[in-house]
Amino acid sequence: MLKIIADETKISEKRTDLLVIGCFLNEDYSNLLNKFNEEISIAGKEIISSIHKFGLLNELHTFSKHPARKILFAGLGNKNEFNTEKSRIISGKIIQYAKEFRITELSIIPFNFSKEIIESLVEGIILSSYSFEKFKTSKNNNTVDNVSILIESNSKEYQKIINDISVICQSVNFGRDISNLPPNECSPEYLAKIALEIKNQGIEAQIIGINSLKDMGLNGIVSVGSGSINTPKLIVLKYKGIKNGEDPILLVGKAVTFDSGGISIKPSEKMEEMKFDKCGGVNVLAIMKSLSSLKIKHNVIGIIPAVENMPSNSSYRPSDIINMYNGKSVEVINTDAEGRLILADALAFGIKQYKPKLIIDMATLTGACIIALGNNIAGIIGNDEKLIKKILDISKVTHEKMWELPLLEDHHDQIKSKNADIKNIGGRPAGAITAAAFLSNFVGKTPWVHLDIAGTAWNQEGSMLKSYNPPGATGFGIRTIIKFIMNESVKI
Repeated sequence: MLKIIADETKISEKRTDLLVIGCFLNEDYSNLLNKFNEEISIAGKEIISSIHKFGLLNELHTFSKHPARKILFAGLGNKNEFNTEKSRIISGKIIQYAKEFRITELSIIPFNFSKEIIESLVEGIILSSYSFEKFKTSKNNNTVDNVSILIESNSKEYQKIINDISVICQSVNFGRDISNLPPNECSPEYLAKIALEIKNQGIEAQIIGINSLKDMGLNGIVSVGSGSINTPKLIVLKYKGIKNGEDPILLVGKAVTFDSGGISIKPSEKMEEMKFDKCGGVNVLAIMKSLSSLKIKHNVIGIIPAVENMPSNSSYRPSDIINMYNGKSVEVINTDAEGRLILADALAFGIKQYKPKLIIDMATLTGACIIALGNNIAGIIGNDEKLIKKILDISKVTHEKMWELPLLEDHHDQIKSKNADIKNIGGRPAGAITAAAFLSNFVGKTPWVHLDIAGTAWNQEGSMLKSYNPPGATGFGIRTIIKFIMNESVKI
């Protein structure tokens, strides 16, 4: 596993395969370069003057005239335009460079010493180091194993920052690993197995199988999973960060391990991407896995309805009417609008069983959200403006972009049914919002936020290429929600 340390070794004495120096435009680096011998200093000044834009990299061999074997100069652009996202991107580029040239150990002088920049630097390093090669017979063994962040002092303070962010990023990569699995490897039962495996990390796990789902009236989950030989599971994870009876945060994630659309079958083009329809549920697994290591002082419940949506002689059908867990009846118009059915049952179940103080659900819910916002912005909708604002504020720091969509009475009117209380789609207009309107029928007055991550959960056509987001699942939302829970924890 990649190891990152805060290192107080002087730059002039640091023995390393690669020393990385970030360079802002029109900044004077004489004091830094004076720590090298005259030959390296002169060459360094020439290289810095040639790096005229963000993202450019240029190397300098020291030929044993410095403890560092090579120096890499990285363009940071204008200092007043530099932010946490640019820090992630450039550190990702540095790791890509190191992997290309088989450099396994390197040292970086921080771009500045603020907590936010150190955090984003670590995020870029770890997230860009990820690759999914589980099924390749010939693997790329070019890995970076050790990174030193050269600080001036207070190594213990900085190491705590590094350690916490490392836990978060390893959780993102854990989620990416599961999200990238193909459906023949990752069934609802397999997700349940993973949940039981993280049980030993301060987490209680409960798996509710098909018979109990039927007995308990979780008919939305049962119906969607009825067409597959891989029976549905409801995964419940409990983290107790406070021993008293404080009301928990409830996280709910959609996990459709493969979505064919069911009877309302999808077009074959890009159907292979529907292995990513489990990303919301996998995110919840990843978040729950991190809580013990971060010593979160909060009670958190994670609920993951896991199903496979397949067409067969036992599938649920358009025009079926389902009596949901909370008693509402739903007319099925389209079996490809299945995510909201399983989420609805899970939300109602979570509220009744655990009485949460707030709810966040995450789901690759609608193609309509991609039409509205593109592939680089998630939709955020809810019934509590303060909760929405808290998450949006954190997303600006993590750069997991989100945009609030309205939820009005008109949208509720679109899902009214002539034959039941509500129907599971409201037509093409405002499709992402009417999906949220559907879910709102199952949360009551509990503060609730819904994240539609259909466009952002994996790199797809239209996704912005980023050095720290390798091909496949991105783990979008994990960093934001963990940091939200950490912030809530601090207040207790």
